[in-house]
This record gives sequence, structure tokens and C-alpha cells, in this order.
Amino acid sequence: MLLVLLVMFLAAVAALLTGGHLTDLADNTLAGLHWLAAAATGQVLGSLTGGIAYPVGLIGSALCIGVFLRLNLRRPGVALLALGFACNALVVALNGAMPVSLATLARAGITGFAEDPRHELADATTRLPWLGDVVPVALPGLGQAVSPGDVLIAAGAGLLLYAGMGGAGHIPVQPPPSWEDLEAEPAADHPAQ
Repeated sequence: MLLVLLVMFLAAVAALLTGGHLTDLADNTLAGLHWLAAAATGQVLGSLTGGIAYPVGLIGSALCIGVFLRLNLRRPGVALLALGFACNALVVALNGAMPVSLATLARAGITGFAEDPRHELADATTRLPWLGDVVPVALPGLGQAVSPGDVLIAAGAGLLLYAGMGGAGHIPVQPPPSWEDLEAEPAADHPAQ
């Protein structure tokens, strides 16, 4: 999640520097935002209640996210989001949780592994271990291990935000004045006669 937020922050800054505006986001509303709200609700309720509600909440959340992505597939970045979510869903479905590499945690500056229902340590029985949390993000004090799917999700979210803000891909500059413009303007210390 930290990687996604960092990439989105950088995308917003890049959009502002290349002529984009935060107000442009209001004109680029995404279809089916209620599906995202339903996905978040399913994840939260599943996590809070535990038991059978946890996997049911995850499956329901994945279906809601899938519908949302399908509704917005033609928008910039959404295909990357969909591919990232598909990669994460596949590795979690095959393993029951997101496999985490201890070596990756060490490279990210994390010394231990905190067990939770969403993550498990990768071992010899892990299926598609390269889709697990194997990408170190070594930020001072905020290190983490993320999956290739998370990287795709971050890239897709950043592109979606950048395009939604109207980033132009280049820094706007004022063209230099022509000689005619300069000759037509009187100098400040020499008033026109």
C-alpha cells in the first residue's frame, strides 16, 4: 500500500508540473465507484469477523474489484491495475495467502515476519513464488516487500491519476518573446516619447 501511495503522490506532482490540475479529476469520474466501496466493505468485514467470513469477504471483494476494473478498462492505467490484481489473486488463490520471501524482507531492511491471515512465509511448497512478495522496497524506516502485482497496481494507479489530472507529458514553458514584441514594449527606464 505504501508503494501505491508513493507512486500516486509522485504522479500527482508530475501532473502538476506538466500542466495538470487537481480540478481536472472532477471531470474524469470513474464508472462504478460503488463497486470499490463494496470491495472495501467486504475486506473490512471479512477481516474483522474472521472465520469463513474472511475468505468469503476476499472473494466478494475480488469480484467487486473485477467489475469496477471492467467498467473502466479503457482508461489509462486500468489495464495495469487489472493485470496487477490478477497476478495477486492468482498467487493468493494457489497458496491461500500471499507468500513472502524472508530474503526480500531482509533486503528491504525488515528483520522479522509478522504472521497474519493474508501473508505466509514462502517455502519449497509455494506455488508461483515469483508472484509473491519478492520485490524489496527499501525506504528508510518504511521498508516493505511487495509483489510484482503490487508494482503493476502502483504503476496503473499512478498513470490513472496522472492522466486524470491532465498531465501533458512535458513541462509547459513560455515561448521567448519575438523581436517585434520586445521593440513594441517601452523599457521601464526609458518611457515612450
